[in-house]
Amino acid sequence: MEEEKKADVTKTEEKKTEGQAPIITRSMMEETCPTCGAEAPSMPAVLPDPSWSTEKLIKATKDPHMLVRSNAIILLSKRDPSEALEALIEALKDEEYLVKSNAMVAIAAWGKQVSDRMIQALSDTDKDVRAGAAWIMGEMKDSRAIEGLEKVARDDYPLARIQAKASLLAMGRGPKKEAQKEEAKEEVKEEKAE
Repeated sequence: MEEEKKADVTKTEEKKTEGQAPIITRSMMEETCPTCGAEAPSMPAVLPDPSWSTEKLIKATKDPHMLVRSNAIILLSKRDPSEALEALIEALKDEEYLVKSNAMVAIAAWGKQVSDRMIQALSDTDKDVRAGAAWIMGEMKDSRAIEGLEKVARDDYPLARIQAKASLLAMGRGPKKEAQKEEAKEEVKEEKAE
């Protein structure tokens, strides 16, 4: 009886997808990797490991292979921020989202000790650094970043705007809160006028 039900479900699913084109992603259509140029997915000959010096890991964040860059970032996150932070901020500019996101998570994990630098990064000339910094500040929830986040929330770069607005919401500074504050200010003005 169970097998008959499974067969019916399978036939129903086949009918639903019959006549529909298969889903093809961009990466399925490309013949080469957009960042490293490999014609087929490949593993690098050597991946960074914890025995590598900080300098060697920083150099690896510029490697042509995405896996090398990504692993170097993960390992740098375990190093002292004074040595590795700038390399991770630079990695926010990477073409590969995996590399960028690893850098964002790594920086955010350092917490408040890097807040000042990340608040500065909200004003960076690079759009991806601003977007990454906006996300990081939302993770840290450092209220000193609110002014910078509000500025980035009006950025020309859509991702930066989205990240900043999401971080402001995470910090309790969403549109509702702002409207409530304005209403409260108006009420105070009215009370003073009476």
